[in-house]
Amino acid sequence: MNFLFKTSEKSGRLFFYDIWKWFQSNFYGLLLIIGVSIFAKQIIRLEILKDSLSAPVIALLCGIFFTNIGFDNSWAKPSLNFASSQLLKIGVSLLGFRLAFSEILEIGSLSGILVIICVVFISFFLIKWIGGKASVSKPLTLLLAAGFPICGISAIAAVKPLSGADDEETGYAVGLITIFGSISILLFSILNLIFDIEMNTLGWWIGLSVHDTSQVVAAASAISDSSLDSAIVVKMGRILLLAPMLLMISFIKQRGTQDTQQKRFPIPIFILGFIVAAALRSADVLSNGFLDSIGAVRTFLITAAMFGLGSGIRLKSVKDLGTKPLQVGFVAWVTVLILAGVGTFLTIQIS
Repeated sequence: MNFLFKTSEKSGRLFFYDIWKWFQSNFYGLLLIIGVSIFAKQIIRLEILKDSLSAPVIALLCGIFFTNIGFDNSWAKPSLNFASSQLLKIGVSLLGFRLAFSEILEIGSLSGILVIICVVFISFFLIKWIGGKASVSKPLTLLLAAGFPICGISAIAAVKPLSGADDEETGYAVGLITIFGSISILLFSILNLIFDIEMNTLGWWIGLSVHDTSQVVAAASAISDSSLDSAIVVKMGRILLLAPMLLMISFIKQRGTQDTQQKRFPIPIFILGFIVAAALRSADVLSNGFLDSIGAVRTFLITAAMFGLGSGIRLKSVKDLGTKPLQVGFVAWVTVLILAGVGTFLTIQIS
C-alpha cells in the first residue's frame, strides 16, 4: 500500500509538471485567446450593435477572420484546440447553472408545459428528417436540430462534442442561427405593426420560436414589457429541455456505436456536470452573487471556445458544404416558427 501511495504521489507530481510545461509552451496562444475573448465582450457593448450579436459570435468571426487572411496560428494551435474542446465542455457543464427546474412552474399551466415539450421535440425530429432528405451531413443536421428548437448557440455548443461535427459544420450552424434569429427580431416587429396581436400571445410566440436567448430578449423588448415577461418564461422552459435532449442524443449515439470500448459509460462527463449544476441551481442553495460569477466564467469559456472553433474554419471548406445546409436552415426556421405559432394558439385557447 505504501508503494502504491508513493507511486501515486510521483504520478501526481509528474501530472502537474506536465501541465505546467504545457502552459509554458502555449502561454502566448492562451494569451491570444484571452485577449480576443475580452475584446468580444467589449465590442458587443457598442451602441451600434444594440445586442444584435453575442460575444461568442464575435469571437467566432474573429477566429474566421484571422485564419482566412493568412494569419499563421500554428504556434497557437494547441491552445486553440484546447479551447474548442476542453474549454467548450467545461462551459457546457456550467450552462446547467442557468437552469432551475422550479422555473417551469412559472409557465402557469400543464397545457403550456406540454406545448413547449411537443414543439421542441417535434421540431427536433422534423429537422433531423429534413436534413436527412436533403442529404446534409448527420453531424451538421444534428446541430441544426438542437439549435433551432432549443436555445441557439448554447445548444449547438452543448451538442457539438456529441455530434462529431467539424469546425466548418459548427461555424455554419452558428451562422444560420445568427442569421435567422436576427430575421426573427425584424419579423416580429413587423407582425406587431401589421396585426393586432395580444401582447402576451406575441410574447409566447417569440419565446417559443426565436433561437438564442439574446435574440428572444431583443425581439420581445422591441414590443412591450409584458411580451418580454412572457417570452422569457417560455424561453426558460425550452432551455430546461436541453438536459433531457442531451441525454437522449447521448444514448442514441451510444446505441449506434459499434466499438464496445466506447460503451463503457453511456453519459459523457460534461453532461453529468451539466445535470449536477442544474440540480444545484434547482436546490436553491447558491447565492445570486455566485451564480453571476459562474455566468461570467461560462460566457468567457464559451466565447474562448468559439474563437478556437472559428480559427479552424476555412471559408473555402464552408463553401464546399454547398447551399443545402442553408436551405435546411431556412426550412428549419420556418418549421419552428409555424409549430410555435400553432402551439401558442392552442395554449392561449386552452387557457
